[in-house]
Amino acid sequence: MTDRETDGTATAATETDGGVADAADVAAFQTVDWEAIEPSRRGLRKRTIVFLLGAAVLAAGVLYDYFVVQAKQPTFEGIGPTVSLFGQQLLPLYWNVTGIEWLFVTAVLVATCFVAVPLVRRPRLTRLYWRRLRGDRFATASLVFLALVFVAGVVGPVLYPPSIDTAAQSQPPAFTSTPMNYYVSDCVGTVADGRCHGTLQYPLGTNALGKPLTALVVSGMRVVVELAFVISLFVVPLATVVGVLAGYYGGRTDTTLMGYVDAQQAVPAFVVYLVLAFWGRTLFLFVLVFGLFSWGGIARLVRSETVQRKQDQYVLAAKNAGASDRHVIREHILPNVSSTVITALTRMIPLLILLHTAVAYMGMNNIMNESWGETIANGFNGLQAAFPQVWWTPVFPTIALALTVMTFSALGDGLRDALDPRDA
Repeated sequence: MTDRETDGTATAATETDGGVADAADVAAFQTVDWEAIEPSRRGLRKRTIVFLLGAAVLAAGVLYDYFVVQAKQPTFEGIGPTVSLFGQQLLPLYWNVTGIEWLFVTAVLVATCFVAVPLVRRPRLTRLYWRRLRGDRFATASLVFLALVFVAGVVGPVLYPPSIDTAAQSQPPAFTSTPMNYYVSDCVGTVADGRCHGTLQYPLGTNALGKPLTALVVSGMRVVVELAFVISLFVVPLATVVGVLAGYYGGRTDTTLMGYVDAQQAVPAFVVYLVLAFWGRTLFLFVLVFGLFSWGGIARLVRSETVQRKQDQYVLAAKNAGASDRHVIREHILPNVSSTVITALTRMIPLLILLHTAVAYMGMNNIMNESWGETIANGFNGLQAAFPQVWWTPVFPTIALALTVMTFSALGDGLRDALDPRDA
């Protein structure tokens, strides 16, 4: 606030009710530390600088991929060593980055700079959140499970990719057995009484092509991790910005933004994907469509929460003290709507995982993506599918899918209570 504004406000305060206010009150008002209420920031924050540097590195990688790697297909001359499959030369061993992976790395960078770093820099607040979350054992177990899914999904497909072994087709899981028949002609384990017994070499068995179910389940985890992170990259900022602006400013801003949300929700994202899938059935297209068309419901929840929060006493006190709208939104509104965004996101991601599974089951995805839906579909109606004789092919991906969906929901409930700033 400028000196002129301060003097004018002080003068108005002294002339209220036709009299003159106490001189001590005027002096106290004039000595308010406005810099402490709303400190002026000069320059960029360190985490913002780190984010910009990381974004620059990613941009350089994308340009290298587009102008160097893609331009030299299929020879890859001067890029590095290559591998061959069925006589076809593939990308170099150390460079095979797809569009969805670029988005995934970007999402990880954003989460690191704007979620992980603030938690590390505020250890007391982080310990408070963790203490609250530990009170919910189901949510804690869900967090551990999803952390394992994340690590396995990122590292697993690199260390243990699903490879075809025609000599190990339809092998049963370890400690189980299946009759020797047309589907199980060769047995990797022992054969007794006309039954093939599973072996620890393939703990979850193999499918009709000889791919280990363990590798297929881990590969499905990568699809889940990429889907969750990349869709969050679109949904969280869009829903938060639109919801907060509409709820805080109201009026024409609210009418315009919520009108756009209504128009967007009138076009189902699933229909948009089915139309665009004729030009490419990729995971990149799936996360792009559902990331851009699925945030309207969360934006409405954020708007409703913002309308309630802006009437609270601490918000009114900050505004009466002279804090700007940007300060109020950043310091008071956003922390109070964060739990709403996170809870709604943890509810939406399981639904999108199930929807992607359904899309893969219908054959509307890229068959090269070894997702759980693709594995389940192959187990029921794929090449040489023989359910229920070869029961393990669809069962284990279904179990992994069910556990992931349930843990997301349980973790969302735990985080909703742990991150609620009104209980601080």
